[in-house]
Amino acid sequence: MKTTTEKLAITEHEYEMMVFGFYSRWCESVITNMRDFQAILSNAAVNAWFLMELTKCESEFHLSTDRYIDLPTITKIDMQNCYNESTFRLFNLRPMPLLEKAKTKIPKGTQVFNSILQN
Repeated sequence: MKTTTEKLAITEHEYEMMVFGFYSRWCESVITNMRDFQAILSNAAVNAWFLMELTKCESEFHLSTDRYIDLPTITKIDMQNCYNESTFRLFNLRPMPLLEKAKTKIPKGTQVFNSILQN
């Protein structure tokens, strides 16, 4: 059985960058401001939850593609589209207790990264 990186025809580094980009876009989708974004992006429990859910999505991706992997008509783009379809449902999931806990860990008045750059 081929791995996700083999099916998508990408390197391990490209895969890690893809997952980080996906995670940061997901974090953006569940927040309302930059302070909360940074709190959620850096929270280990939220990240562990996200990676667990991503693993479930990738299992679905493998179930969908394993029988077609050796067909000559299946392209890298087909695999990427299937991966995107399999993982897109993550944007509808929100672990509200984890998110609320992550937001409250940063004390009020803490300067966020964006405002540091502006000074």
